Amino acid sequence: MKDIDYYIDKAVEKMKDTYFWADKSMFRKEYTYNIEKENDKDVFVSYYKWSDGWIDRSVHDISEEEFIDLIISDNSRWVEKGNPTKEIFDVPFKSGTDAHGWNLEIYQFRTHELGGYSSYIQAGDRYTGGSREFFIPNSYFDGTYDEFLDKYCKLAPGNFFGLYKEDLKNVVELKDFLGF
Repeated sequence: MKDIDYYIDKAVEKMKDTYFWADKSMFRKEYTYNIEKENDKDVFVSYYKWSDGWIDRSVHDISEEEFIDLIISDNSRWVEKGNPTKEIFDVPFKSGTDAHGWNLEIYQFRTHELGGYSSYIQAGDRYTGGSREFFIPNSYFDGTYDEFLDKYCKLAPGNFFGLYKEDLKNVVELKDFLGF
């Protein structure tokens, strides 16, 4: 088995498709990782240090690829937070646009200080709501605007969020904002 830095570096490398600015210095400091012997077998271990000093230890009897994905899952939000929003484009939509029983409230595309684009979508009803940000891989921008929308609508499917490819395609200012 390789050393732990190999797996952390692989996680950073894999993240760069979506988060090209990713660097392990952006990872959440409360998480650490190790490879340890347990019952005569090498296993992956993660530690989480709480603010009161308490440390949780979790043993992961998983494949190398699954461990890399675990590191990504633990840290992707921190890498996202390390690249603050720079500009926002509000996508216009009709009031009352239905998103599976919730009303679409916010649909934005964003640029970020370290580069890159994301979309931010928020929906809710009278009692509850939710939001989600989708960072868009740079590879989505290769090709035409139509090809971009095909890829993007798989990442953030319109059938869930109430706006479809044709709705986005008709927003001329969005095309310009995204650099097409």
